[in-house]
Amino acid sequence: MRPLFFDFPEDEQAWDVDDQFLLGPDVLVAPVYEAGARTRQVYLPDGFRWLDPVTGHVREGGTTLEMDAPLERVPVLVRQGAYVAALLG
Repeated sequence: MRPLFFDFPEDEQAWDVDDQFLLGPDVLVAPVYEAGARTRQVYLPDGFRWLDPVTGHVREGGTTLEMDAPLERVPVLVRQGAYVAALLG
């Protein structure tokens, strides 16, 4: 578990994100800290594309998006091209 700026030191916005983290270099986790929230803003580090393994949508880095955050799962994105079969089943 590490902060975004650890892997993206050149991305100035990554230094300001304090409520998301990386599991290794490829898995971005965005927990929900607000009681009752079912969506949340997620910043995607610049320079890469990010895959939502639930929907299959790929998003450009350097952007912030609103992600669904239902009770049954935490918002997670995977760096496109990463091999994380153990997490995805």
